[in-house]
Amino acid sequence: MPPKVSICLPVRNAAPFLAERIASIKAQTLTDWEVVALDGFSDDGSWEQILAWASCDPRVRALQEPPAGIYPAFNRCIEMATGPFIYIATADDTMAPDCLDKMVAALEAHPDCGLCQCRLQIIDEQSTPYPGQHQWNHYTLGIYDQALVQRRNLRRAPHDGLLHPALFTVYTSVTQLLIRRAVFTRVGLFDGRWGSISDFEWGMRTGLMENCIYIPDMLATWRQHGRQATQDVHSPAARVKMIEMSQNAFNRTRDIGPPLLAKIDAKAFTAFLEKDLLELTCQSASSQRTCLVYLLGQLLFHPRWVITCVITRLRRHSWGYWANEIRYKDLRRLLVKVHAPQPEFL
Repeated sequence: MPPKVSICLPVRNAAPFLAERIASIKAQTLTDWEVVALDGFSDDGSWEQILAWASCDPRVRALQEPPAGIYPAFNRCIEMATGPFIYIATADDTMAPDCLDKMVAALEAHPDCGLCQCRLQIIDEQSTPYPGQHQWNHYTLGIYDQALVQRRNLRRAPHDGLLHPALFTVYTSVTQLLIRRAVFTRVGLFDGRWGSISDFEWGMRTGLMENCIYIPDMLATWRQHGRQATQDVHSPAARVKMIEMSQNAFNRTRDIGPPLLAKIDAKAFTAFLEKDLLELTCQSASSQRTCLVYLLGQLLFHPRWVITCVITRLRRHSWGYWANEIRYKDLRRLLVKVHAPQPEFL
């Protein structure tokens, strides 16, 4: 019989954090799992840790392959998984002992949901949680609607996918997700062509296709440290990539997702990212004249965003004010206009 959960553990020189990750897997109250541990020829002792674990636990499958990047590693582990539920255990993060137990129970209680999402705790290199204002519930989803992170809720597709471009993400880390293996058959695997922020595209594609059950229990961690692969998401180059990813996600799901998608103009949602691109380009302009020339050039294509940008600057509001106050009003108005399903609080 296949295990209940397949834990995908891609590893590449993660020795400082790997023992803690392994301990958090061993501590799971749900014991019907397998681990697919894929090491990218680590040279810091990570592979030896995995081999030692696999030698005393038959639930652990350990193998090595040449490193090809984080998303190909995710995909390779998923392809080898045999359980009906997939948990991607990034090597530098951890989870609570009842993480798998509670998320499996949530998905079994809601068979129409492809994802279970839990609350996320942000920790530092020493595994110390950051202060409250730097926690996940104050990130994009919580700022948009605190009820979505404080209360148990069910969000039906394409709700989460439609929120993605405006909020930058709904699923901040894969560690806060339990995913039915069938989701990867319907939605597809990760596409890493956009670098370290490529999970934005998979998250949007999945949010457009799959229902999500959210439980407000803090069951997973997301470690922020200097060794992790990151990319500046608040730059013009990142916004160009996010626009491309949004267009790709819409194109891939429009004909196979919920019927509502066929009636939606994708440009209405990429407009949030295009507005950011406009503002970020102005912020990085070498002079006021350069900024003005750029705004004039964009006036024909995005007149409302240009006017909003100018008014915001004249009123001396920050970009954060523009991004949160105005953007969320526009997003709620747009969701109503396209008859997007509203979250169901349970």
